[in-house]
Amino acid sequence: MDLQALITSAGEQLDRLITLLFPGISPEHLTSAGAALLGAPALAMLLIGLRLLLRPARNSESTRTGIPRVLQHKGVVVDILAGPDDESVAARGVITSVKSNRIRCEIIERLDTIKTRPGNDLVCVFAPMKTRNGRVNSFTATLLEPNRGNRRTDRLILAGPTDYALIPRRKHQRKRVADQQFIRVKLWAASPGTSELAFEDATPQIGVNTFAANGHDQSVNAVINISDGGLGLSVLSRLIPETCTVSTPVVVNLFMFNFQEKTFRPYWYAGEIRSLEDGRPGFTRMGIEFTAAAEADRNTGRLNWINL
Repeated sequence: MDLQALITSAGEQLDRLITLLFPGISPEHLTSAGAALLGAPALAMLLIGLRLLLRPARNSESTRTGIPRVLQHKGVVVDILAGPDDESVAARGVITSVKSNRIRCEIIERLDTIKTRPGNDLVCVFAPMKTRNGRVNSFTATLLEPNRGNRRTDRLILAGPTDYALIPRRKHQRKRVADQQFIRVKLWAASPGTSELAFEDATPQIGVNTFAANGHDQSVNAVINISDGGLGLSVLSRLIPETCTVSTPVVVNLFMFNFQEKTFRPYWYAGEIRSLEDGRPGFTRMGIEFTAAAEADRNTGRLNWINL
């Protein structure tokens, strides 16, 4: 049977089907209905094909630069790793311009030396985001030029991202403090190396479940979380000293309840304020990183500090 005969046979069978489904239909309407039934699948296939053709490829320019554009629009602070074999954070910055093959990042805080040289890959880490292919919190891009010039703020120029990934960010696992009665905190905005304050006997500037300056107001402060590397506090905003900013050195005296001994044991830490963010109305979330620890000398009572 040739092609023309197949088409004619298919048309006749379609006419019979329409006649059975819609008895009494006129020949003119029968022809129109058959054409519509034949055309509908073709139209659907055409629409599917157009959607596949217009859908951006996984690694197209629009896909590769989509996340940096979101980070730029939201003003998200990104961590810039020291690299190439050092995963510590060397700087923090914000993306100020995104083009198809060029990203400009203004550095707002330098923590260490960026070891990556121009022409090599640089890794930028940010808060996790959902994508079609899963969650990501970093991208890799070639460092084109570190541009300092005569500007007060340093600037990095990167090529478009070549890879996205979800990498672990925290060296120390945080533990949320569910019951505030088993922890007490005293905090001073001071450096143990330069301050002449006798911390063991001094009234703290910020306190949680302990006596401090403006004692009644301090009772609303709380510990949000704690880890081996630091802690997070919720502090009444007006109690934070004006001198407290990001990178301000602090001394922290923690009292943790020991259930075996049924008593509070003191721990001394020095550190830096890593973040100050708006919390619930009237409160500030304060993130602190520990940099040193101390034990009191049994004979003199003085604190002996050791870097962590």
